[in-house]
Amino acid sequence: AGGRMNIFARRVGGLLPQASSAVLRAPAAPLGEMLTCGVKGLVDALPAHRRGVASVQGANLRGNLLEAWNMREVDKTKATRKKEHFDDFEPGDSVAVRYINPFNPKRLQTFSGICLEIRRPNTWGGSFVLRNHIEGYAVEQQFPIYSPLIKAIRKVASPNKRPRRAKLFYLRNRAPRECTVSVSDRDLNWPPDTRTKEERGE
Repeated sequence: AGGRMNIFARRVGGLLPQASSAVLRAPAAPLGEMLTCGVKGLVDALPAHRRGVASVQGANLRGNLLEAWNMREVDKTKATRKKEHFDDFEPGDSVAVRYINPFNPKRLQTFSGICLEIRRPNTWGGSFVLRNHIEGYAVEQQFPIYSPLIKAIRKVASPNKRPRRAKLFYLRNRAPRECTVSVSDRDLNWPPDTRTKEERGE
């Protein structure tokens, strides 16, 4: 950055001598120091078992800043969730999701289906796709893994034979019975709705 500023100052030196001399005397912008301070603040906010990893990777300031932020937000969301309400699942499993309808916050909705893929599960932007057949129509819905609107995730069933692929988009061309999941909210034992009237929008 300092070299580019010097070249620019020499080019405009004949037109603006005072400004060019000021540019030459000005130090280079401490971009590295700014990034280092930002990374250090994020690393300090991480749990103790992750600080070492983030500190070792501190030399790579470009990627580490976003990675440290992702780790902090993911850990913060996991800390607020109860493990008994969020089951682990893989592509091919039958999954049911209990979530708040953003268009009608007063009620909780349930969507179930076959998990077709899981995208970036360890990052804040991770998501998964469920596919189901409802009243003869194929419906797919994508859910952010760490969205605050998701209140519970249940693994309803596992396939008899675990698929070898991580993305099961070939199921779109299969018979509807292979992607149909029918469950009842009574059998899933969802957690009670503990939201206040203000959170429900009442």
